[in-house]
Amino acid sequence: MQGDVQRRTAQGLPSDDGFIQIELSKQPVPYHIVRCFEDHITPEDSRSLALSSCWLACRCTDVMRGRLAPSMLQRNLTANCLTKLETMSHLLENHMQNHRELREQFCFLPVVPHQILGMFVSPGTLELTAHLTIGRTHYWANLVFKRVGSRWMCTLADVG
Repeated sequence: MQGDVQRRTAQGLPSDDGFIQIELSKQPVPYHIVRCFEDHITPEDSRSLALSSCWLACRCTDVMRGRLAPSMLQRNLTANCLTKLETMSHLLENHMQNHRELREQFCFLPVVPHQILGMFVSPGTLELTAHLTIGRTHYWANLVFKRVGSRWMCTLADVG
């Protein structure tokens, strides 16, 4: 996409900046991904991971609030990560049974992404934060990806 830029931070670390288009967001979603090392990761790799992590953050939020079956993400999340997400979904469901107003605010409106911030902490580990809203409420999703063979797998998904 036009506008993607590779830069160096004030500390001299390479970073990639750009915008991704997501169907639920009225505006392109900006991303900023920094690398703590010099490596063969390209701006296209960063853009691709920003796009897939934004999609995954929204889908994890949908699993957590009971709108999507966890099995739909088994190719993207490790088994341990998926189990933790399912547990959170069950806990949240139990909590919302006693708080109908929370269910109305949290479960029926779409998840809208606003920003992706990430850092390659090693050649095989990417940590990302996605700023999301559901209605007027702001949420942050933290995702950790590890390279498993030639694929990036999410090993941690935390929405709060």
